Amino acid sequence: MNMPGYPHAAPRNDPEYVAYLEQRIASLEARLPQTKVVSPSFFARAFAIWGHYFVAQFIIGVVLGAVATLLGIVFAGSMAALLAPMLESMGTY
Repeated sequence: MNMPGYPHAAPRNDPEYVAYLEQRIASLEARLPQTKVVSPSFFARAFAIWGHYFVAQFIIGVVLGAVATLLGIVFAGSMAALLAPMLESMGTY
């Protein structure tokens, strides 16, 4: 069982090998992003995920709201253009 960076094959209960693995785990954990998403606290993780969800929904809502507003303006303009001659002929315009 050769590990990259470890000079020779070692049995699983070799103290040097265990120390090597502990050091490797520590270096891998140090490379984790510094964010609350990987926090050991449940509530910190829960609120971090909720915050990401909230921001994503806000961005999606703004985009869909802008599209809906533009479609509403186009629809209202087309309805006004369609109804204007009819209202003019009735004399109420």
